[in-house]
Amino acid sequence: MHRELIDQARVDGYDAFCVGALIVRHGRLLMLRRAASDSWAGRWEPPGGGVETGESLAEALAREVQEEAGLAIASALYIGHLDYPAHENPLLPASRGFFFAAEEPPSRGPVRINQTEHDRFAWFRPDGVRSTRPDLRALVARRLALTSRSAPEPW
Repeated sequence: MHRELIDQARVDGYDAFCVGALIVRHGRLLMLRRAASDSWAGRWEPPGGGVETGESLAEALAREVQEEAGLAIASALYIGHLDYPAHENPLLPASRGFFFAAEEPPSRGPVRINQTEHDRFAWFRPDGVRSTRPDLRALVARRLALTSRSAPEPW
């Protein structure tokens, strides 16, 4: 399925890709705040980042969550995408972001953010998610609506 997502994104005109993990603990969503030195300083976002050449979406998701939050991913379920046009950030190419409902293993650890990219993390209630993007809030709502019957699939 991930190959089809990339293929469709290319048809839609995107050649750069990123991933995001919507991780929930005790009914709260993990969000990271971009560091002051970043081009999107102060912006709150889920852990994630760019897909490297030759890397699958699953590999990129696991790597980015580990790098940005120090967490492992046990399973994930694709829940939707967001497009980032070039005009949103002139320093980055236009890209498509693929978002996943991500589950941690039972032995989950503490969040350890990468201070070069983010300066803060928080677990937000569904109604308190800080994002300027309504489409991201819609994906968060979809993530929080998942039930145990539709738990993310193992990698």
